[in-house]
Amino acid sequence: MTTHTDATPSHDADDAPTASTRAWAGVASTSRWRWCYALGFLAVVGGGFVAALFNPSLTEWPSEPLVDGRWAEAFQREFDATSWLLAPSRLAWGVIDVGLFGQGRPGVLIGSEGWLYSREEYDTVPDAEAAVAAWVERIAEVRSELADHGVELVVAIVPAKASMVPAFAPAPLPAAASARFDALLHGLRAAGVIASDVRPALADLTAQHAYLRTDTHWTPTGAAAAAAAIAATVRERAPFEGLDDTAFVTEHDEARAHWGDLTVFLDLGPLLERLGPPPDLIAVPSTAGVDPPGDDLFAEVQIPVVLVGTSYSADPMWNTAGALREALGSDLIEATLIGLGPWEPMHRYLSGDALWSSPPQVVIWEIPERYLTLGGHVPESARW
Repeated sequence: MTTHTDATPSHDADDAPTASTRAWAGVASTSRWRWCYALGFLAVVGGGFVAALFNPSLTEWPSEPLVDGRWAEAFQREFDATSWLLAPSRLAWGVIDVGLFGQGRPGVLIGSEGWLYSREEYDTVPDAEAAVAAWVERIAEVRSELADHGVELVVAIVPAKASMVPAFAPAPLPAAASARFDALLHGLRAAGVIASDVRPALADLTAQHAYLRTDTHWTPTGAAAAAAAIAATVRERAPFEGLDDTAFVTEHDEARAHWGDLTVFLDLGPLLERLGPPPDLIAVPSTAGVDPPGDDLFAEVQIPVVLVGTSYSADPMWNTAGALREALGSDLIEATLIGLGPWEPMHRYLSGDALWSSPPQVVIWEIPERYLTLGGHVPESARW
């Protein structure tokens, strides 16, 4: 049995777009601003040209050998170090890029109403169907490996932000990207792998409650909704001993401003707060067990669930692991990694000692759908 507080959801303070949110998305629409950005663009180009002509590195060349590339690297370092206009130019170009062209550095796509989207959600390898099929095959092999240890696998696919919040997206997802979630879900189920579809749970939330406006990730409220859907799948398809045996409670900090991971691609530096989209507001949750630990310090503790995943699970700001503990009524072990995609955390878990020494009853594998068709993340082999 689980308990929880009546804490205010993390994004209630940001449900409706503010005036600044609306204004930011259209800051480049007036001719006055466009002329300012255009003049700024010319000033940056002209100033950069003059600064380059008088850069001391042009008269004091490095002494490194020319043939093996070290000379070019040394010259670039010296040129950057002695260019007094480099940092201001980067900042000015960031402002112009956002204001005049409505774009940031590769990695971000600017939507409307202050919403930012990851470019990775739109990118696909040339043969997206083959990539998804490769993932189905590799996941089925992982399921077989875990089954050899008496462990059940439950896959939780995280839908792309652009597919769940399309109203503010700069463009629809391409066909290959929009088809990959269902292709993986159907492929896994045909292969006998348990897979949880969290889309209905996220769709029941408003856009501001499901995903962060300036970040790639879901909100803590979205993570909690997904956790409830995953727990429902576990109860139906993979119930385990200890399910609903432990009570957990979740509390929230006061809401605070959060500029998401996508804002770094805007290159606005110290001007982000003034010229960038308004920040998200997050009341960071934390989950803890209600009952104190037992008195027997030497008792063997068997934790029945392992969570393997990416930053959607690893970052404590979303409290995904805590929400799963509360939804399952069970403690779990976190085997999550940030910045390495979904395959590497599972590879490390399967190749480590934890699975052999203390196998759980269930492994929940969180996989963001964008990695299914993202170059460099399609697993070629299941060796571990």
